Amino acid sequence: MAQFTVRHATTYAFSAPVTLDPHRLYLRPRGDHHMKVNAAQLTLSPPADVLWRNDLYGNSVAIARFAGETRQLDIVSELEVETFPRSEAQRRILLEIGEMFYSPVESRVLFPFTDIDASTRAATLAWMGPTSDGLHKTPYERLLGCAARVRYEFDYRPRYEPGVQSPQETLNLRSGTCRDFAELMIAAARSLGFAGRFVTGYVFTPNAAPGSSSPHAWAEVYIPAVGWIELDATNGLVDDGDLIAIASAVSGAELTPIAGAFTGGNVSSSMSVAVDVWKTSA
Repeated sequence: MAQFTVRHATTYAFSAPVTLDPHRLYLRPRGDHHMKVNAAQLTLSPPADVLWRNDLYGNSVAIARFAGETRQLDIVSELEVETFPRSEAQRRILLEIGEMFYSPVESRVLFPFTDIDASTRAATLAWMGPTSDGLHKTPYERLLGCAARVRYEFDYRPRYEPGVQSPQETLNLRSGTCRDFAELMIAAARSLGFAGRFVTGYVFTPNAAPGSSSPHAWAEVYIPAVGWIELDATNGLVDDGDLIAIASAVSGAELTPIAGAFTGGNVSSSMSVAVDVWKTSA
């Protein structure tokens, strides 16, 4: 078990007064056996009416409705959470006693998470390579190998513009940011016939300078015996207690921590983001 405090502050500055449209905020995690949410506070300036709902994936979404005009929008999310990671030994036990293949019901429910186009599958399998290396590797072990290869063979390059590279682009460039590596790991899982989903959240980084962290992304893979397994290829983490998940979806294109728009003529805007993740106990 580990305890964390998270502060995620985002500021939008506008060159002239604007009217803010409703904003959609993915900033609060769901509580489950893997993570307990002890406290959550959302502070908005200007103030807004906040309505909560769950999206089709079960994620918690805040809808913020603003009134009047403003030249600045501040969004601050503060969390206190506990994580309860599984060990590799625990995962191995579950793999030994559980099923590796999907039931008809699982296949039907998970279809959006297993669907992959032929060209992406071909490119991903070519990168993964053949299995005839003299060793019998389970799909789980192959996925762990893919995550290790991404970490050590690809260059991490921060990219601040929106959007996610396709797996083919990441394979061609041999570089990307965390969300690009997450999409590549999802493609690897689906190429092996398993479900993969995109996760957004935070990761604890020891000795990070104040405000220097940022929202993080990784993949989760569904193996029936174990359930959803976190695979963070960027940092080489598997089901790790330092990962703090906020929301998940079929792809990264569906998940943006903060999404919204404004109305104003000839207005320019700028954005700044500061994230801090403190481990308060281990």
